[in-house]
Order: sequence, then structure tokens, then C-alpha cells
Amino acid sequence: RARSLGLNLFVLQLVVNFFWSPIFFNMRAYGFALFWLLLLMVLVIAMIFAFYKSDPASAWLQVPYLLWLAFAVFLNAGVWLLNP
Repeated sequence: RARSLGLNLFVLQLVVNFFWSPIFFNMRAYGFALFWLLLLMVLVIAMIFAFYKSDPASAWLQVPYLLWLAFAVFLNAGVWLLNP
């Protein structure tokens, strides 16, 4: 059950991740893109917890991705604040 949940969350976060680029770069909706990234971070955190229940090593391998998302949130917030 945990493995199935983890894989479903993995696919969902991939879809959300895919749509961030068009939102940020094409639509230039920086505020919405920031909230979209926060949604992505929540999905990745949930995915990590689901992965940890079935295979702890796979959960730890997602931590750099989560840190990269935190950096992306910082950059996205900076662009949003500097472009009113």
C-alpha cells in the first residue's frame, strides 16, 4: 500500500513539476508559480514519507531534490518580489 501511494505521489509531483516551467516562463505568473512550487514541495515531502515506509534508501535519495526545490522557491520568490 505504501509503495503504491509513493508511486502515485511520484507521478503526481512529476506532472506538477512539468507545469511549473510554462507557468513561470511562458505565462510569467510569478506569484502563482511560487504557490505552485510550494504545492510541489508538499507533494515531494508526502512522497518522501511514503517512500520511507517501503524503502528508506529511496526516501533519502529524494532529499537533494527537496533541497533543490527549496532553492527554487527562494529564487522564484525573489523574481516575484523584484518584478511587481
